[in-house]
Amino acid sequence: MRNNIGRRIAGAAMVVGLLSAGAPVLAAPAFADSTTGTTQAQDAQGIPSFSDLLRGVEVDWAESHWNWTAWNDSTPVAFGADQEKYQCAEYVARALAAAGLVPGLGPDDSQDAYFNYTAPNGKTYDLLLIGDLPQYHNLYDYLMDSGLGTDIGDHPEDARPGDVVVTYAGPGVTKSHTGLVATAADGSNEPTVDAHNRARLHYGYHFYAPSHLVRIEPLGLLTGFLPSGTQLAAPKTAMQKLAVTPRATAPQAPTAPALPTVGRQDPAGPQV
Repeated sequence: MRNNIGRRIAGAAMVVGLLSAGAPVLAAPAFADSTTGTTQAQDAQGIPSFSDLLRGVEVDWAESHWNWTAWNDSTPVAFGADQEKYQCAEYVARALAAAGLVPGLGPDDSQDAYFNYTAPNGKTYDLLLIGDLPQYHNLYDYLMDSGLGTDIGDHPEDARPGDVVVTYAGPGVTKSHTGLVATAADGSNEPTVDAHNRARLHYGYHFYAPSHLVRIEPLGLLTGFLPSGTQLAAPKTAMQKLAVTPRATAPQAPTAPALPTVGRQDPAGPQV
């Protein structure tokens, strides 16, 4: 387990507190830069940024759960073994929740809570799903709608620990798999990925091709899920760095019919 875990958990609690406070004006942390992830002062001191700390919580959690049999069963499976009761999207979603990046949801909540997660924007998401099924808002939709994720395409050179990889190997080049970046590219070494539902720890990024990298910016939640009309209060220099752009809330889709939550399979089945 990495150092500074206590600071990372405290940072996650701060994000959740800001999102759940319901105040008409939220103060954006002046020390965070959503573009570079650091301030000049932090660069000089070598101190991890607020966003880095939260992404670190994701990775710490993923590293300790990569080979679990099920979300509530820590019995280890072998590297590369199927995890039919604990698939890829659920694993990534729980890692995000461990860092406080799924407001109102914890990493140890039931599968049903992930299957029927109602976000602050009023939409219901199936966080057990990455595949494209029109009747569901899947994990990818949550990342985009919340402001938490930005799809930057197939750019492994830009991968950071805690970012999300989405594979497009489903029918018609649709989403079929997802994992969490564990380590960034280092010299001749490509980024590595932790994933289910074949248990993988530090598996090479290229094994997930064709893929897109979703950049995770925890502070995106401060704008993505803000109620309409809410203003951010911050010093001018910090506001310029945050480059806040209000996001429109999409209309709520009809509730999808219930399906069993245990043992559900993405359309393309187990991946790599």
